[in-house]
Amino acid sequence: MERKFVRRRRLRHGLVAAVLVGATMPVTFGASPVHAGRGAVIVPPSVVHTTWRSPQMMTKEGLPRHDVLKDRAVVALAAYEGSIASSDPKMADRYQSALAAVVSIVATRTFVSRAEMFEAWQSTSSRHQKAILVGMTTLGTGYLFGSDNPKKGLDCSGLVAYAWAKSGVTLPLKSDRQIDQSRTVSREAARAGDIVGYPGHTMIYLGVGDIVLHSARPNLGVRVGPINWRESPNVKFADPSPLD
Repeated sequence: MERKFVRRRRLRHGLVAAVLVGATMPVTFGASPVHAGRGAVIVPPSVVHTTWRSPQMMTKEGLPRHDVLKDRAVVALAAYEGSIASSDPKMADRYQSALAAVVSIVATRTFVSRAEMFEAWQSTSSRHQKAILVGMTTLGTGYLFGSDNPKKGLDCSGLVAYAWAKSGVTLPLKSDRQIDQSRTVSREAARAGDIVGYPGHTMIYLGVGDIVLHSARPNLGVRVGPINWRESPNVKFADPSPLD
């Protein structure tokens, strides 16, 4: 009996120790390695592509799934247009509320500060804000190489070109040329809505950490996600908007 009691006590102590060790381990699910100093959480690269909490936007048949974030973006874009067309302060307030609703979902999904992301979106130019919201309205659109038509599909440069065209900026349908045609900015100075690019891929920066909107690849389509950690040394930021 005494031996059995000792075994049970050791087993209980072992389980308690395991729980305590687990409680002290850093929680890394859903995070990504991001730029330090901008509301970032840094975790090992090995978890980036397996634990990022982003909804699957495409069905097995390659069709877009319904996403409430897209609905909020449509509402926010309409509110943006209304605030631009009217001097009524209520329209501006309506836009800010709609913008906050979009930010809330994006920040929750990407594990960044809502306050920091909202400030980043508010402080960028109106052209940048519109480009972000236009891009968000294409969430779930399938990937189609060489296309900037969301009714058919979008590739990476097609998404960037489509979003910025709605803000009055014409960009080529080549990722490298989009960067070359825009003004290079430092990562620290990059604003929400700027272009992020590395060889063969361009994205729309969302203003905090490494969060971007992009048309990833054929089986994913347009989605919110992190900059590819492996390409981090080659990442460039650029502002396509004209100098005012």
